[in-house]
Amino acid sequence: DLHSFPTRRSSDLEIAFPKATYVELTKTATYAVKDEKGKEIGNVLLSSPYSDEITGFNGPTPLQIALDAEGKIIEVRVLANDETPNFLNRVIKAGFLDSWNGLTAEEALHKELDAVSGATYSSNAIQNSLKARLEAIQ
Repeated sequence: DLHSFPTRRSSDLEIAFPKATYVELTKTATYAVKDEKGKEIGNVLLSSPYSDEITGFNGPTPLQIALDAEGKIIEVRVLANDETPNFLNRVIKAGFLDSWNGLTAEEALHKELDAVSGATYSSNAIQNSLKARLEAIQ
């Protein structure tokens, strides 16, 4: 059921997977996303617990990483956190989270991004959290 998925709102998942009808926990912080026929159409990885020790300015910045059926990133979303909203919004508006879209996990692990000016702690925490989670599936 999409409404039991552990994010802020079920719509967080529906944006990345509009054809999804339910998700199934398959491994630690890994969810298979399935359509109405039970066909797997992608996966969602949660960065926690793999990134819990990585902090931004005010603590961890947990992520939801959506992968399509081919294992390419289709969306990276920041989940509930204690970062200063102005700094985090700067990162989001700069398109930082979209930088990994279309990449495989392996490609994303090797991509180095420059921090968003004025939001270095948040940028670095997001990048390091993503990498910590992707390393866990390699």
